[in-house]
Parts: sequence; structure tokens; C-alpha cells
Amino acid sequence: MARRGRPVKGPELLEGMEISEVARQRLTVILETLAGVLTIEEACRVLNVNRSRFHDLRREFLGRAAGLLEPRQPGPKPRQPTEAQLEIQRLQDEIVQLKLDLKATQVREEIALVMPRLLIRKRGAAAGKKTRRRASPRDTPGGS
Repeated sequence: MARRGRPVKGPELLEGMEISEVARQRLTVILETLAGVLTIEEACRVLNVNRSRFHDLRREFLGRAAGLLEPRQPGPKPRQPTEAQLEIQRLQDEIVQLKLDLKATQVREEIALVMPRLLIRKRGAAAGKKTRRRASPRDTPGGS
């Protein structure tokens, strides 16, 4: 049965990529072993590595490739703010707080000017003592 559509490309896909020859050769060999074109022994001879090193290379390649295929949020990646941006934000927050403090101070001053009696403490009240009213003769039993 003849295949329809575009011809399947394997390592030929690497032709337009800007990568080193070493990386191109390793990737080509790994893809060829995955496609069944090369055996592991043949791949080791081509790359001049032992089986253990080849398996490590292939495992690392597949792990990184799988990481690139993980789903991500659409849109641009959030950028990390620079030191200058962090300092600007801190100063803006400080300005907001200082404006609030200034407004509170202005309100206190206005209250002090309009209602100064609110600021005068009763004698003894400053020490936390209650002031007692003296009993008048009317308050005592038998008084008038």
C-alpha cells in the first residue's frame, strides 16, 4: 500500500537548524535508534561512546524534549521584575503610605482646631483614675 501525503522526514529536519556538528550527529543517531534504523551497538560505534553513556544521552534528550512538550499557559511568559522596578514599586508604596499618614495628621489638626475640648483631658483621667462626684445633701438619706 502506497503512503499518501508528504514524505516522512526524520533526521533531515535538522538541516535548517543552527546547531553544532556534535549536537547534530548525536541527535541524528538518537532519532535513528528510536526509528529502528540503527541498533544501540551501531549508535555507540558512530558516536564513539559506550552503551551506558549512549543511554544517558538518549534519556537526557528525551527528558528535555518531554519537558518542552508540557502544556503551558497561553500568552507571553511573566517577566521577573528588575531591581530597579522593585525599588520603584517600593517607593510608590511608601508614597501612598506617606499620603495616608499626612491626611490623617491633617484631619487630627482640623479636629483640634474646631473642637479643642476633645483634646483636654479631665483631671485625674490622665492617670486612669475615675473622678467622683461629691455627694450633695439631697443625695443623703434624711436630707432636704
